[in-house]
Amino acid sequence: MRAVPDSHPLPRYAPRALFAISSLGLGHATRTLVVIREYLRRGYAITVVSAGNTLSFLRLELAGESVVEFEEMPDYPPLERGTGWRLYGYLAIDLLETWRLIAREHRKVGAMAGEYDFIFSDGRYGFHSRWTPSFILSHQIAFLPPKGLREVSWLTEHINVAALRKFDCLFIPDYPYPRANLAGNLAHSHNLHRCPHGHIGVLSSYPALGLAQDIDYLFVISGYLLEHKDSFVRTLLEQAVRLPGRKVFILGNADTDPALYESFRRGDLEIHPVASGALRQELFSRARCIVSRAGYTTIMDLVEHGKRALLIPTPNQTEQEYLAYYLDSLGHFVQRDQGEPRLVAALEDCARTRPFEPPWRTGESLRRLTERIEPFLHKNFMSIVVPAHNEEKELASTLRALLEQRYPADRMEIIVVENGSTDATAQLARSIANEPAAAGRLRVLQSERGVSRAKNAGLRAVSPHSDWVVFCDADTRLGPHFLHHLNTWLNRHGEEGLSVGTTAVRPQPAHRLYARAWFLLYDGIHRLTRSSYAIQIARTPIARGVGFRERLQFAEDLEFIHECRRYGRFFFLPTDQVGTSTRRFEARGYLRQGLRWMIEALMPLRLKLERAYDVVR
Repeated sequence: MRAVPDSHPLPRYAPRALFAISSLGLGHATRTLVVIREYLRRGYAITVVSAGNTLSFLRLELAGESVVEFEEMPDYPPLERGTGWRLYGYLAIDLLETWRLIAREHRKVGAMAGEYDFIFSDGRYGFHSRWTPSFILSHQIAFLPPKGLREVSWLTEHINVAALRKFDCLFIPDYPYPRANLAGNLAHSHNLHRCPHGHIGVLSSYPALGLAQDIDYLFVISGYLLEHKDSFVRTLLEQAVRLPGRKVFILGNADTDPALYESFRRGDLEIHPVASGALRQELFSRARCIVSRAGYTTIMDLVEHGKRALLIPTPNQTEQEYLAYYLDSLGHFVQRDQGEPRLVAALEDCARTRPFEPPWRTGESLRRLTERIEPFLHKNFMSIVVPAHNEEKELASTLRALLEQRYPADRMEIIVVENGSTDATAQLARSIANEPAAAGRLRVLQSERGVSRAKNAGLRAVSPHSDWVVFCDADTRLGPHFLHHLNTWLNRHGEEGLSVGTTAVRPQPAHRLYARAWFLLYDGIHRLTRSSYAIQIARTPIARGVGFRERLQFAEDLEFIHECRRYGRFFFLPTDQVGTSTRRFEARGYLRQGLRWMIEALMPLRLKLERAYDVVR
């Protein structure tokens, strides 16, 4: 037995997260920004996917972060644009385009998900993966269709919930209490029980600073519909210049030309195209009263700061119209339509409102969110045992594939058990174990000849920290994301009492359709019969207690799985990360080899004991 010294440093594993953020309003970016910063603080490298003004804003906010990458991807069209009959025509066209873009997003994620430890989406429905923990942030579970379509609101809600169920958890930035909440029926649906969710509370990237409130009125004019926005801003400016006190405008568009509104500037009136980071936080803290769209993220910022506000919803935006009406009815804010703001009277009404008292603020909300994510990010300790007998032609490729796993080096180990080889298998394994990339991760043991003896020797040597042990043949290649796929599967199904399982297996080489068809058939048989080929996965304490019958030279995995199933459920992992050599099938024929396995599986145990296995090399 030979172990690699512990003096070699382990390869550093850098956790990564993908944040996909809707560009339909800056609010998606500002509320997700606090989550991005939290995971940057935890040492994650971040990829941000967004578009347009939102992407520009995030580049500005995260400019000093070297571990953040940005990628532009077209967003969905803004729904509920146009007026009259055009609204319904545009709605049909935009919904079809939205579904097309969601499908495109999901295809893109399928190709890149294995590179990330988790995916966090704010308003981008295609960013979820079968093999990577995926979360979505949304306050809008129930949709409010425009007038004329209200009778089908139940259908839109069911469709939305069905889409949200594809994520591991839906985070709702609101409170779970009747009346003591901000989103009303939007975030408190009868259908929420159909998907895993949590009401986490408000999320604001701009906590209060406790500054002197020397700004009388702060105007925050964002909102993703640009139609008629310029005329609305001018209307507000014309009325604002007549208000007493100091006024500040934030237009919410980084691309706005400041010259457009130069004529309105006064000593008591400032105009900012966009206010990000410390400036926005400062302005919010200094303002006595705020005039803004009824965007939900702005409402959360108002609550975080304890501000009074006048809410002016974007026309035809049923969500904003509902939020403004709902919060006005509770006496927390004042609501006015865009067509008739009448600032002086409306702002007098603001003085009589009762600010919403949140049960908790962003700090606690963030703790609840990260606490819910953590179980999905847990890295099980994986032990990989590779019995090897006369495998000098195959073993090097197998071990190098294992060493390329995108998985923390301190949460995995590879144990090669050479058993009675007459070729250079042992020397080859030791040579690879001495390479710097293998330091601390790969050990080489020797045992008496026999696959069961080799597997038992590997079991005895696994780390006391091991959670799961993977037995794979020496000619079985595990793709770089295999342990990531397996870990995600185990974390998602951890409460189902799993004890032992296997995976889908692809032929190598895989260019022949004939071979792929046979292997698909074998996968179906193994899934149905709870058996395996080339790879077995078991919970380590159960595997240690069960072990392998050392007198068995073949079908030892069937007996092992059968005994492990006494202590938990069998599972089948439908990953594409496992491939094995077709040498047995090429030598004997697929049908003949399949029939042989069937006979051996059905053979009584007493006839299998001490029966020699016909090795194909």
